[in-house]
Amino acid sequence: MSIKQAIVQQALPLIKPGMIVGFGGGSTVAELVKEAANHVNDIQVVTPSPTTRQLATVLGYTVIDPQYCDRVDIAFDGCDQLDTHGSALKSGGGIHTNEKIIATLADNYWLLTVKSRLVQEQFDPKTPLVLEVLPKALALVMRAITEHGGQASIRTAANRDGMTLTDNGNFLIDCHFPSYSHLTALNTEFATLAGVVETSYFDHLVTNAILGDEATGTVSQLFEE
Repeated sequence: MSIKQAIVQQALPLIKPGMIVGFGGGSTVAELVKEAANHVNDIQVVTPSPTTRQLATVLGYTVIDPQYCDRVDIAFDGCDQLDTHGSALKSGGGIHTNEKIIATLADNYWLLTVKSRLVQEQFDPKTPLVLEVLPKALALVMRAITEHGGQASIRTAANRDGMTLTDNGNFLIDCHFPSYSHLTALNTEFATLAGVVETSYFDHLVTNAILGDEATGTVSQLFEE
């Protein structure tokens, strides 16, 4: 059994018939979507990921649009980094705004990831803090990042000429800082800046996590229940 399959097998019993379940993006969550379709009945799905939405639809789930959902029983997602206080950086996928909506709606928000992404103290600045930004606020936000000691780059599209646009029609700005020693305060500065829709820092939103140890092939929970 691969470490990904081991994570999925531990997550599967958390899903009960009749639940509204949030599924994020990524290959591990996709495996959980497939497994749940075979083992648990009467699930409704809400997702921030177009890829997961397509998969869930093909598998026969009832998929709810997040704008019509005011509560989620449990949600699963991946992350780039996670700490022991229930906070995470989710910067790679570029859908963090919609992911954070579902994380906030969820009674329980679980991350499925490998143990090497767990940090004991502060986050590693190799992962950028990503801002979703209204186009008209681009210059304002770029200036603010520089004033806070960061280096900003606008994310460009890999398969077309031009900038990456989110599903909400906004820009993504990758912010690199020398250190994340004051990440919570830094995040608050940007989250409250005019034109910033959301940041990729999930501040104390994580209920628990299932961590796969690639060296031993075992899995564990971040917070034992």
